[in-house]
Amino acid sequence: MTGRSDLAVELKSEIRENEGIVTDTEKKGILTVTRIKVTNETGSRNLKKPIGNYINIDIPDLLYHGGDYIELENTLISELKRLSFKNNNFLVAGLGNRNITPDALGPAVAERILATRHISPYLKVQTGLTELKNVSVIQPGVLGQTGVETVEILKGVINVCGAECLIIIDSFAAASEKRLGTTVQICDSGISPGSGVGNDRKEISENTVGIPVIAIGVPTCLDAAVLSNCSQTGKKAPMIVTPREIDLLIDRASAVISNAVNCFLQPDTDRQILLSIV
Repeated sequence: MTGRSDLAVELKSEIRENEGIVTDTEKKGILTVTRIKVTNETGSRNLKKPIGNYINIDIPDLLYHGGDYIELENTLISELKRLSFKNNNFLVAGLGNRNITPDALGPAVAERILATRHISPYLKVQTGLTELKNVSVIQPGVLGQTGVETVEILKGVINVCGAECLIIIDSFAAASEKRLGTTVQICDSGISPGSGVGNDRKEISENTVGIPVIAIGVPTCLDAAVLSNCSQTGKKAPMIVTPREIDLLIDRASAVISNAVNCFLQPDTDRQILLSIV
């Protein structure tokens, strides 16, 4: 495989089935769900990923597949439930830089997440939304904007709001152009912010923030070396490649992910009410 990849399904294709890695693939209509479980240090070394669960949902291209995405949203919800914890206080963090389109997925999703921690019990009763779970939402920006590592910001917010689970959304990098806009990955092992644009920062995981972490992302770019002779000469091009219609990709991906996350976080609230609020 040429070029870096954040996708476990791409990394898995390069190694044999072995001790420490368990793979399960399921067809769900037009979708293909590949679940990869890294169970020990041997599997972690081979896959070059931390121990944990990695779920890749292969989808019709978000750029060109029009119409209803309800099947994808429902699959995202069901796969999130596989990784979920019995918590009532969540923090959702949209990572990335809103001013750089390939890195804007996190902020775009965060803008559509229903924040509820500030809603008083009285107001919940008055609005008929008594079953709402506490959700806080943050767009922590990037180190170049804030001067603070994202993991440090999140640790502070977690401490203040008492979150029991962190859901992070970020742009990912792929090793194949065929993966751009055609895969959603969910994992429970954490991530390194900025990986999608080749600017890895400090890890965000349960080990670093103290609470379970679920990460969701879509590949929005790949290393330019993948499409150039640099991969053959051994020289690395200091560039990334992203689809021409990246704005459309971010808009559609953020809508699908935010709808799924809102419904996952608020399972006792009518879906149509959630969609109308956000």
